Amino acid sequence: MLDMRQAPGAIDERVLDVLPRVTLASFVANLPMLALLLVPQLMRSRAGSETLLFVGATLYCALIVIAVTTAPRVSAWAAPRVEAWTRRTAGHKARDIRRTRGRDFWQRVGEWLLLFLLAQAAGLFVAWLMPYVWDNPEFGAPGEPRWIVGYRNYAIHALAIYLFSCLSFAWFGARLRQFSIAR
Repeated sequence: MLDMRQAPGAIDERVLDVLPRVTLASFVANLPMLALLLVPQLMRSRAGSETLLFVGATLYCALIVIAVTTAPRVSAWAAPRVEAWTRRTAGHKARDIRRTRGRDFWQRVGEWLLLFLLAQAAGLFVAWLMPYVWDNPEFGAPGEPRWIVGYRNYAIHALAIYLFSCLSFAWFGARLRQFSIAR
């Protein structure tokens, strides 16, 4: 259960107290993901070839794994706690939580997954509001592509996915931080 409140006089700040700092750090740490998302040829089948889409999707999945595994260190970079949660100890402490308190660890992974799926839904909603691809009326003429990609709308769509994804990574890191410090 998500308990973001603490008793008066508690040692640590709440998740919501550190989340803005951790989210900003996540934006910086995950800039390669934004760069990838902003290349429609690598992320959308209608903008490029299937080979490029495979490369882009593989890179995107790899960047997601990297973002999740580095989320504890990013949270320690943005909101360190002497001895309890530092850049040097955060990765080790996250692994320790996974080994010794598996249920609590996987609950935080579930929270991340839910927020990450909401990030994808936010991108879908933005794409629904602002379509970024449409039929090319001149298709059939030599050299004309089948689809036209409106880059402005595509970039807004990609940015929405990126912002909400970074929030999900920050939440995961901040929740592990909270649990580690509370122990």
